[in-house]
Amino acid sequence: MTGSATAVPATAAPAAEESDTPAVRAAMHYRPQNECAGLPGFAAFRSKLSDAVTRRDAAALGQLAASDVTLDYGGGHGRDELVRRLSGDSAPALWADLATILSLGCDTRDGLAVLPWFFWNVPESLDPGETMLAVGPAIALLATPSASAEPLATLDWEMVSLLPGFDPARRFTHVAADGGLRGYVETRALRSVLARRVIVEQRDGQWQVSAVVAGD
Repeated sequence: MTGSATAVPATAAPAAEESDTPAVRAAMHYRPQNECAGLPGFAAFRSKLSDAVTRRDAAALGQLAASDVTLDYGGGHGRDELVRRLSGDSAPALWADLATILSLGCDTRDGLAVLPWFFWNVPESLDPGETMLAVGPAIALLATPSASAEPLATLDWEMVSLLPGFDPARRFTHVAADGGLRGYVETRALRSVLARRVIVEQRDGQWQVSAVVAGD
């Protein structure tokens, strides 16, 4: 899953004098990038994919998928099953997640494309199962699990490690950021590096979605 990340380090600034000012730290940023733009024919394919997701057109998205598209690691696969999932009771959440994925960039390796970009750019030093991305340029790292808590730092598309007791149903999640700084982040602002992603590859000269999966 790791690759030649082009994530960039932040430039450290002098320490702030006021104690209530969020800390400025040297950290790696994982802002969405589009490394797939140069793949022949990919831009047109992505446009069709985006249009299908925007219109929530299950049939149209199904036509962009391989006949044996992988949907989970429990045996779920196939274009018909994908269309069924995009039309069932859980479809709204799936469509919303696909829209989020499309907003998070694209990376390419060995002729494959993956969305989101950060999936292939996780540092080897991090445990994928315990790593989350702070999705945004100004995510508050709070001293306590409260919206009114003192901000210890501002996370800018940074990866953080989960601390014991993670519960996705809770509003705030306890994490460790670069430099060992610990605090709480609103759970909705975090995305697991093993969350759902879309894999695209060329088959018979055409781009096709070959996987829509989460986990490892």
